[in-house]
Amino acid sequence: MVCFEQEKRIEQSEEPAMAQLSRRRWLEEGLSLLEEVGAEALPIESLTSRLGVTKGPFSHHSNHYQDFQERLLSFWQEEGTLRILQWAEQEAKPPEKLARVIRASLHSSRLDVALRGWAFHDDQVRVHHLRIDQQRLAYLEVVVFAIRADPPYAKLLARLLSSRYVGSQHIIPSIEGEELGALYQLV
Repeated sequence: MVCFEQEKRIEQSEEPAMAQLSRRRWLEEGLSLLEEVGAEALPIESLTSRLGVTKGPFSHHSNHYQDFQERLLSFWQEEGTLRILQWAEQEAKPPEKLARVIRASLHSSRLDVALRGWAFHDDQVRVHHLRIDQQRLAYLEVVVFAIRADPPYAKLLARLLSSRYVGSQHIIPSIEGEELGALYQLV
């Protein structure tokens, strides 16, 4: 009974601190943990420990772990795909759009590698990752088709560019920056 009351007081004292921890902060921290350690670091205990709060504030933003996982994957899609595509769409000409997407991919991210690894072990993550890969491929295909109106060529080049991006992250050490840019130029 004493432990329960102490924990309740701790959670109540954290409520003002929780107001400062936005949903975005929880998601950013979740992605950071995932990038640094991998999916095994995502239990709520690891996340709350890192943020310096108990589990109580977690329930303020997510009903349960599956809810948090879905929000985390959607957040990654927004930050790692949609934002880049929106940035590319600011260009008027297809070659410049493609150049922006390529520029955004020149610095590899351990986060993409961690998420891809997580997708091999979790069906929900796999479904989400498949959707993101398809979204990225579809965008590349549309842009390449706008450059050269040849559907088979656009499909193959989109897959080649995507494969180059994914593969460059999995080579140790990863290929990035100018070296990756040079590989894109060869393609």
